[in-house]
Amino acid sequence: MVQRCFLGGNTCKGFLSLYEGFPPEEGAFLHVIKGCPGGGKSGFMRRIGAAAEERGLEVHYVLCSGDPDSLDGVYIPALHAAWVDGTAPHVTEPRHFGADGDYVNLGAFCRQPLEAADREKIRELTRRYRALYAEAYENLRQAKELHDQLEAVYRPYMDFDALSRFTDAEIARLFPEEIS
Repeated sequence: MVQRCFLGGNTCKGFLSLYEGFPPEEGAFLHVIKGCPGGGKSGFMRRIGAAAEERGLEVHYVLCSGDPDSLDGVYIPALHAAWVDGTAPHVTEPRHFGADGDYVNLGAFCRQPLEAADREKIRELTRRYRALYAEAYENLRQAKELHDQLEAVYRPYMDFDALSRFTDAEIARLFPEEIS
């Protein structure tokens, strides 16, 4: 069985994280992956998940809230093990290094030192990247504010008593079998 979920969200209050509860199983070993953007963290986890699927194991994929085609984590219950992208915005650390977690340093595969022009380019791109996320969170905050204003205008026109008369069975019929 394969499951896909999000453990983080870009919201009107900034980044909302549920990574603290990952992995969900008490005692599961957490491998925290560190590395640069585009350095292979997601691909590494995708390969781990695919290998587990090939062996018929249940796999839980954690999708990236900023790019759902990218992975931020993978959990394999049968192995009592999880791998997670431990870089911003969902910085994660092992609870007890060596006992229930460790680090996987994909940065070890990056040729260093970077050339001076690339170091400066990385600094500038990172600055712009962070500024755009700050702007996005401000836009989400403003959108939520406008949504609340619209809701306040519509609320007096809604018949909530009529809405509450829908039975659970009627609501369940709205969803295909595979979702139920």
